[in-house]
Amino acid sequence: MSWPILIILLLFMGLILLLLEIFIVPGFGPVGIGAILFLGIGAYLAWAKLSLAWAMVVTLASILSVVASIIYFKKSGLSNKMVLGRHIGDSASENIQNNTERKKEKDKIVSLGEIGLAICDLRPAGIAEFKNHRLNVLTDGIYIDKKAEVKITRIEGNRIFVEEVREE
Repeated sequence: MSWPILIILLLFMGLILLLLEIFIVPGFGPVGIGAILFLGIGAYLAWAKLSLAWAMVVTLASILSVVASIIYFKKSGLSNKMVLGRHIGDSASENIQNNTERKKEKDKIVSLGEIGLAICDLRPAGIAEFKNHRLNVLTDGIYIDKKAEVKITRIEGNRIFVEEVREE
């Protein structure tokens, strides 16, 4: 086999492996390493065995094919599915809106001073029931037994703080 054919085969195999690595195989592994090796050996052999003009043509063609693959990858939309973008999309803003609505609903459900029942041991976090709604609650570091009556002492953002109701 002549050198030009071997060099073309190595570069072609390197490009195929590079495309497989980008579009099919997840992560960087043996396929990516193989692509780098084939492209590198092909370029080296082009410089070692061919004339200067052909070596430059092979190197330029290799660089252009890799750049074209990357540009196609970005323009095809596949990069948007695999790379985290800088802008928050509509679904994220919908989630923020849903969270805001849920917080408003929670504010309607409970208020300061309201009495509920600890569904599980609060050590210091757990679940308490207020008006047939189960909510995550916190204590100020105090252990409260299951089925104890609790009272809402403060609400900070999405955290509800409770203390045990002591019968006097």
